[in-house]
Amino acid sequence: MEFVKYTLDPWVARWEQAIVRSLFSADEKTQYFVKFNVDGLLRGDYQSRMNGYAIGRQNGWMSANDIRELENLDRIPEEEGGDMYLINGNMTKLKDAGIFAGKESEPNEEVLEVEEPQGSESGDTDGNGGENTVPKRHHRRG
Repeated sequence: MEFVKYTLDPWVARWEQAIVRSLFSADEKTQYFVKFNVDGLLRGDYQSRMNGYAIGRQNGWMSANDIRELENLDRIPEEEGGDMYLINGNMTKLKDAGIFAGKESEPNEEVLEVEEPQGSESGDTDGNGGENTVPKRHHRRG
């Protein structure tokens, strides 16, 4: 990092200015700019970056496209959810977090109950009624 900051940055700034001065007309200077991307030299190792992205994505402060831009990848279209900010909880949309907390079941909603099987239906073949059949453990110490 120090190499990029103290050695390369001054040279990169000079090169950028020289390219703009030499290659662009006055009109082009207002429309275009030159920037050397030295971010790759400042990035950490792959695993650290991915862990950081995962934390940002799961906590709702990074979208898939935010991450893809940092990795110089193509964007996911907005209609496919590329710009959605999600939070953990089965990746709920940030704006929908807690939406189901205040909802009560509707009166027309049918609630199904599960009945517990009894006797041999549950696979109970020894007839002990589901009691614990594992013997108590004998400990060497007291």
